[in-house]
This record gives sequence, C-alpha cells and structure tokens, in this order.
Amino acid sequence: MPFPGLTIIGERINPGFASSKRLLDARDVGQLQELARTQVAKGAALVNVNGGTEGERDPAWVAQLVQAVQAVVTVPLSIDSPSAAVQERALRAYDPARSGGRGPILNSVTENRWDLLALRNLVPGGAQVLFMASERLEGGQAVPNRSGAEVHETARRMAARARAEQGMANHDIILDVSVAPLATDTEGLARMAVEAIRLIGADPDLRGVHLSVGLSNIGIMLPKVEVGGIPIGLALECAFLTLCVPAGLDMSLATAGRDYRVLPDGHPALEAFKECVAAEDGFESLGIVKQLYRNAAKTAAAGAA
Repeated sequence: MPFPGLTIIGERINPGFASSKRLLDARDVGQLQELARTQVAKGAALVNVNGGTEGERDPAWVAQLVQAVQAVVTVPLSIDSPSAAVQERALRAYDPARSGGRGPILNSVTENRWDLLALRNLVPGGAQVLFMASERLEGGQAVPNRSGAEVHETARRMAARARAEQGMANHDIILDVSVAPLATDTEGLARMAVEAIRLIGADPDLRGVHLSVGLSNIGIMLPKVEVGGIPIGLALECAFLTLCVPAGLDMSLATAGRDYRVLPDGHPALEAFKECVAAEDGFESLGIVKQLYRNAAKTAAAGAA
C-alpha cells in the first residue's frame, strides 16, 4: 500500500544503482524502458531519468532516453541533470501529450546553477522545478547548509526569486531538503532535514510548495537485520516518513513498490529516529543507530537459538 500523502518519483533510472548503470552505459533502451514500466506498475507517479556519464557526455542520448521512456509510460518524467546542455535537449524532446498534458520536473536548480531555471519554458506550459535547498550561494561559491533554519532561509529566497523572475506558482516549486545515510551521518543532516521540513511546512509564504527528499539515502550501508519485523534500512525510512509527511513532505525520489508504512508510536525504529533528531550532534546520533542494530542483532540471535 502506498504511504498516505506521499508521491513517489521512481528512482531507478539512475547510475547510482549498479544494475541501472550497466544499462545506461550500454545504452540498452529496451531494458531501460522495461525499468520505467516496472516502476509505474509498482506505483511510481513519476519516473526519474538520469542519463549518467553517457548522458553528460552526449546530451542527445538523454533526449533519446526521454523519448524512449515516454513511448512506454504515461506519467511525467523528472529530468535529472546539473547540465544546461542536457536539460535543454531533454526538455525539447519531452512531449506533454504523452503524460496527459503534464510537464516534466526540471531536476535540479541550485542558487549556483540558477541559469537552469530559464529552461523550464522550453516545454509548453512550463516545467515544475526541483530546487536544492540544501546548499546556498555565498561569496560566489556553493556552500552546504548545516541547519534547518539555513535550509528554510534558502528555500524562502529561491521560491521568492522563482516567483519574481519566472512568475512561478508555489505548486510548481519542489524544494529538496536532502537527507544523508544515517549510518554515516556525523553532521546531523537527518535532524537538519526534519527541522527544515517543519519550518517550511509551517511557513505561510511557502504554502502550496512541494517538499521532497532522496529517501533511499537514509537506509543505505546499514546491516541486514530486522527491527520490529522490518529490515532496518526500510524501518528508518518509514520512521522518517512517519515524522515528516504530516509536517509537509509530500514527494520523494524513492523505490516504487517498497513497503513504506506509517510506524506506530513505540516502534523501536521510530523511537530511535526521534532520538537521532533530538541528538545534540551527529556522533550521538550514530551511537543511537548503532545501538538500534545491535539490539536487533541480539533479538535475531536469541530467536535463532
């Protein structure tokens, strides 16, 4: 069952997955089309398209990939590249008629890559735009944000500028606040994401914007143990959703068909995640996660004895 209130952007056409990278490097259009079909069949409301290294070298390949994916699915696409050349070719290739009149997502604009924003109008009706609020422009350089308040301020500034310069409505603005793997989160980025979502979700000037994260980042590099009957990585992703969807998170780059669910109060993963968010620093948070999987391993060992 889909997580209530959450729109899934299918993430698998992305070189971050080894199997997908092989398909992208080989330009295996047929298998990439099948990957798109499978994600939609499993509940993805949009499909992300990242052409990887081949795409960055050859923008025409990404345009071909966009057309190939649109030939087999009727949901909108998220065109995922920091390259203006790639975005221009891909957006020109995108056909809104193949997605019920809906435009794509231009993914992703930062304050340091603001020139990409003007490309949204290459698509009839304009594209939605995903803005990375996790970094800001300072002294001519991209600087990572380190607190929820900094992410919120960056989000306000980017949304105001998009409205003023492009006439964008809030509902066409997607703000990505970024999350990091909990297994290595020494900087408290999970806390930053939760704080940012709460601040943005409560801001009347940002009412109607969409909030997104790359959800699968949270659970990677964790051991293969179960917590409360759920694999630990999935459990912590569910804990994040349980806290953040009510606060305003409504989109996520994620794995379609994964068993995302609302966790009840008292679930060990939810309680551990709440402790991580409340932790004073990232190292304390790491200790909480380590204790969670140690307890899970002990429970599994006891059950097997």
